[in-house]
Amino acid sequence: MTSLNVSQLKSQIIRIFQHLLMLRFITFAIFVLSVLPVVSQNITLNCDGSLYEGNACPIITDSIVNMIPLKKDIVSRKAAKAFNNQNYKEVTVTVPGTLSDIIGSNINDIDSIVIKGTINDIDFNTLWSASFNGRLSVINLEGAAIENEIIPPRAFWHQDEQLQDDGTIYVISLKRIILPNQIKTIGDLAFSYAIHLESINIPSELQNLGRYCFSECISLASSPLQMPDGMTNIPAMCFMNCKSLDEIKLPNTIKYIEEGAFYQAKIKHINFPDGLLSIDNAAFYATDLEEVLLPASCQYFSGTHQFAVNHRLRKINLPYGITVIPNCFVFNDINLLEFDIPSTIEKIGADALSTCMVLSEVSLPEGLKETGSNALWYCCSLKRLVFPSSLTYLGGGSCQYLQSLEAIYCSAPTPPVCDEDPSNRGRNHTFGPISGQPGHLCTPNNIPVYVPIGTSSLYASAYGWNYFTNFIETDSFPSASVCTIYTDRLNDKNNIYDLTGRVITQPITGQIYIYKGKKIIYQP
Repeated sequence: MTSLNVSQLKSQIIRIFQHLLMLRFITFAIFVLSVLPVVSQNITLNCDGSLYEGNACPIITDSIVNMIPLKKDIVSRKAAKAFNNQNYKEVTVTVPGTLSDIIGSNINDIDSIVIKGTINDIDFNTLWSASFNGRLSVINLEGAAIENEIIPPRAFWHQDEQLQDDGTIYVISLKRIILPNQIKTIGDLAFSYAIHLESINIPSELQNLGRYCFSECISLASSPLQMPDGMTNIPAMCFMNCKSLDEIKLPNTIKYIEEGAFYQAKIKHINFPDGLLSIDNAAFYATDLEEVLLPASCQYFSGTHQFAVNHRLRKINLPYGITVIPNCFVFNDINLLEFDIPSTIEKIGADALSTCMVLSEVSLPEGLKETGSNALWYCCSLKRLVFPSSLTYLGGGSCQYLQSLEAIYCSAPTPPVCDEDPSNRGRNHTFGPISGQPGHLCTPNNIPVYVPIGTSSLYASAYGWNYFTNFIETDSFPSASVCTIYTDRLNDKNNIYDLTGRVITQPITGQIYIYKGKKIIYQP
């Protein structure tokens, strides 16, 4: 195999993502709002800087209604405008729809405007035109009334005019807008591609954000951005690619974070409120989050890649009660140090923890029945694996390239079925190498594999398990189901729950609780 360096790896990964983006760029059709089949890619990765080919997580495919054609490499402004003087305007609209008539012929020479009175969709079109064809960069609507209390859909994104036949996107000049507190809804795509927008206030009475409403607002830096009480969801692609947004604060009324809501938004801090019910497909894909603490109420994950490619993420805990870790859940979170798997988990999805390269420990609870293909692929810092007696199935490639592994414990009386690697059918690749790969890059096959007494011959002859050469029978296995924890080991006493998911403020000695997603016996 040809040896590659780190820069080549980075280039290869960049090309993969560029390919993905180009697919999105050239797509102008309406996508079905559902998770589409994912496409497998090959990348090269290694802990110590050496590289090899292997299976990578399927790269996410966008599936959002009214997909904006993204051509970030060629986003540009209208022809540059150079003016010596700043032009300020204050107007009162007595009849909605007459803003253009009130301003008159110098509409494209206005830099900032304060509007009072009542305005409607026609007036928003006037504001868009003044920002697109002219100089308008600051809009103050604090003293205005908005007809129907709605910022209309596509208020500041007019695709027919802004998107050119050659793919160039011309953008508006808007930098700041002040909205009245009475606004109830900001419509779909309202501020999409307002790439110069730096500041916006979220109205205190806001109830609904539209899909894509702040997508591609790459300069938006109103931080923290406080969402008001009463909102129940963060809609699909709402803050997609908001690269300057540092912090979001969510109210306790938020129940749903929808598909791609913070896709590639570089947020570092966000609270996950008590009462949150679900997080959808790629909601936090490629953010700058460092820690994710999910409440007990969050019991549903739809789609895949919820926290994938978060290269700054160090810690994530999952709530007690969930039974499945989705496909590609934390795929390629290369600096993840702590991943708490609750004792209720029955299945770990395909590529769920793939390429979490510094993760040195993962606790697989009793009750786990199966792992999907490549579930732990290239978790190359893992020291040991403890498979519970409940385990019946290991997906192909799920334990490949665990170079640091020192021991395996499997208490299942019947060897769990090992499947073929999905990209290399006909070969035994659950633990072992991909065809043509050097053996030293694989999970070592001479490490001790501890199995129940009387089962070593079964394991030694079982497909997949026959990769190993050192089986040891024992009746003593490490347990990950219930552990004793003492008060001096508690990092956060507010993170203790009973078995129904309710917060416990006064834990009782000897009782079983849930702490960081695991069952514990509390001891003072």
